[in-house]
Amino acid sequence: MSLIQVNVDDEIRRRADAAFARCGITTPMAMKMMVTQVANEDRTPFDGLFTVGVASELAEDVRRDMVYAEALELGLIAEGQESDDPTRISASVLEKLGVSPEEVGQ
Repeated sequence: MSLIQVNVDDEIRRRADAAFARCGITTPMAMKMMVTQVANEDRTPFDGLFTVGVASELAEDVRRDMVYAEALELGLIAEGQESDDPTRISASVLEKLGVSPEEVGQ
């Protein structure tokens, strides 16, 4: 059995709890249901969402932000770390994450 942990703002958690409670389930139950459905159907609610036009540009931004957040979480970079270009992630950090600069639009 695996454990998936997600940090979310307290207010978002409160509102999600209330929405799921109206369905008679808890937030952890809903997350387990979603992950199980994604695994069983081999597709996500986000499939195709970021593949055309402006959505493609948004997908690149989301990917870059996700890599940045992962680097923060892993302690590879410090929060609020100043650089000449805050949208760029150093090559050494990308290498540790197993991501090429092209994958994050650099």
